[in-house]
Amino acid sequence: MVARSRRNTERRNWRDNCGECARPNSGGRGFHRGLIGRLGTSGRARRGSVALVAALLTVFAPLTVSAAPTLTNPAEIQTNFEVALNAYNAGQYGQALSLSQTAANLGSTDAAVMAGYILRYGKAGTTDMMSARQWYEKAAAKGHPDAFVALGEMGLRGQAGLTQTDAVSYLTRASDAGRTDAMRALSDLYRTGQGVTASTAESERLLKSASQSFDAEATKRLGDSLFERDPQTALKHYETAARAGHLEAAYIAGVMYATNFEIRPDSAKSAALLKQAAMGGHAAAMADYGLLVYQGYAAAQSDEKAAEWFRRSAQAGDAEGQFLYAFTLAKGEGAEQNFEEAYYWALKSGESGVDEYDADRKTLREGLEGKLDAAAISRVRARL
Repeated sequence: MVARSRRNTERRNWRDNCGECARPNSGGRGFHRGLIGRLGTSGRARRGSVALVAALLTVFAPLTVSAAPTLTNPAEIQTNFEVALNAYNAGQYGQALSLSQTAANLGSTDAAVMAGYILRYGKAGTTDMMSARQWYEKAAAKGHPDAFVALGEMGLRGQAGLTQTDAVSYLTRASDAGRTDAMRALSDLYRTGQGVTASTAESERLLKSASQSFDAEATKRLGDSLFERDPQTALKHYETAARAGHLEAAYIAGVMYATNFEIRPDSAKSAALLKQAAMGGHAAAMADYGLLVYQGYAAAQSDEKAAEWFRRSAQAGDAEGQFLYAFTLAKGEGAEQNFEEAYYWALKSGESGVDEYDADRKTLREGLEGKLDAAAISRVRARL
């Protein structure tokens, strides 16, 4: 997730530092200040905060067959695992657990990982962390990367007696086996000094290794790590990640091309990147690209399409999009004028934490309250 403080700062720069394209007689945050017209003096793109390590790792989706069986009949072992997998995919978790344990005892490391997963997450009705650890360790002893990752995540969470030191050990083994999610998790540990001596160099080395293995999230995080020190190189990483389909990276790059003092402005690239992120469902990008469309700047002007982007952003939960959609409904620009619905979205958008912008919000809310009767106001408040 993007840090809220950075996001609010950058979206203020995105609005306030650009005034030449403003449409006359438009009110509300953003509209009367215009969009991209002149370069701001301290504009910076929103920088993504690195997610909690424990939330980074996803195992068992899909299951892979990567460790060699130990019995002399590998086909039989694989068959046993596939029967267990079919039961799992059918939602028959109790049966899948029994079958996977049998297959694991015959030598299937994939089945051992499955058994560990079912027990760890209580898929069969009961959570048993210690037993999950034992099955994962059975697979890890034979070099199964999924088991390394699972045990590493359990160590990060302090589950089943595992520690951060254990987590580093298992994640290192997973990283050495080519798991880029483990590389990203280790990068965070070295960045923060959890379970290891903090090392920016090692953190970035791990991200580079994952990036070279075409991990778009790692490439984006390389941009994060270089944003303050070397924004131009950071932008290259964001664009690379954006080309691989990373929506947040596309959004950050789009804003950088519009507001970062150390980046040469490029309205066409900014619009293209914001559109990419918006088309992918990025809530903030939908609001910002909607402003481009509203202003007709580096995008075809259309009140109707702008209102639709604001609506989508609002419904996706973006506070800025909610305010912009409220303003659009209040004005009746690109959408049918609807004071009650506008009031709902104005209240939904909450406070921005910036006095000037909150004054705009207050003005809009009070203006709408003057146009609604008590019953309508009560209906709106009941929806919140």
